[in-house]
Amino acid sequence: MGSKSEYERVAGETEHILILPDGRRLAYAHNGPNTSRTVVIFFTGLFSVGSAPRVPEPCREIGAHWIAPTLSGMGNSSTRETSVPYQICLAKDMVALLHSLYPTDEFDKLYIAGGSYGTVPAQMLYGANYNVFPAGRKIAGCLLMAGFSPLRYHEGYAKTLNWQNWFSFGPPTQLIPFHLLQWIFRVAVGSKLKSLNGTREFLHKTLIENMDEEERSIMKSWLKKNSLKEDEFIDQMARGTMKCCLNWDGFMEVSDIIHSDWGFDPRVLDDQHGSKPILIVGSKSDQIGGSTNSWLLKNYRSATLKLIPGGHISSLFYMDELWRDLMSMV
Repeated sequence: MGSKSEYERVAGETEHILILPDGRRLAYAHNGPNTSRTVVIFFTGLFSVGSAPRVPEPCREIGAHWIAPTLSGMGNSSTRETSVPYQICLAKDMVALLHSLYPTDEFDKLYIAGGSYGTVPAQMLYGANYNVFPAGRKIAGCLLMAGFSPLRYHEGYAKTLNWQNWFSFGPPTQLIPFHLLQWIFRVAVGSKLKSLNGTREFLHKTLIENMDEEERSIMKSWLKKNSLKEDEFIDQMARGTMKCCLNWDGFMEVSDIIHSDWGFDPRVLDDQHGSKPILIVGSKSDQIGGSTNSWLLKNYRSATLKLIPGGHISSLFYMDELWRDLMSMV
């Protein structure tokens, strides 16, 4: 069991760099006892980097070691070698990261989680071949918040997309060559994300201004519980966004990755993989993600859906409740 003293905000905000076997760099943050036999790997969403200042209460209660990697091609994590399939590169990187923290493999239980685009690598590890990701045998459960489905298997997915998602990762992104749509977004928005004020304004317009009164009230309660002011919260997100945009290579391939081969088909996972519980979390007013929840629920045999109030980031304000729910399923 962990104690509160083992989880420090400053420690969780500190970025570490692991030099991978192929010479690339993997940025990550972690928090909690590094001798814990329960490990959490949490993948953050787009325009953010791995950070771990606030570990959910249920994870602290069991003394879990929280690890938050920055995905390849984002922030200070090196661009991957594209000749290697993404899911293979991801699995090898996570094997290296776990080995660096647990050289003798001395942990018993692994939770995999992700938010928004981070649900893609989370699912890749959940379904990964154990020869590629041996730690997958220790996966106890998976948490997917505002998740994506593997679009190569999701027939008719385009019918569920709003116009914003249509141009972000829908059919046009696979039909128009040279990543033209991604370049247009990068040019149009990238200049704003070079300054703190510009990034704050971008996040405020895309995330905060779309909140209704109920979600704002929930956010205020969460901020108070975590001793944060709203400006400080947005500042933290903005600095993470700016750091993420030090490298745009990861952003440029996001749609390709969502459409790619994830290494497995959720509909035919074997018992060893498919029996492990997945908690799918959707927000009732999510205008960015959330269109694939029903597909995920139908095609992962051990999946449960939980709908919460609010928009795209509202799951952040329910993290304690969500982790209690997942752990009760294990």
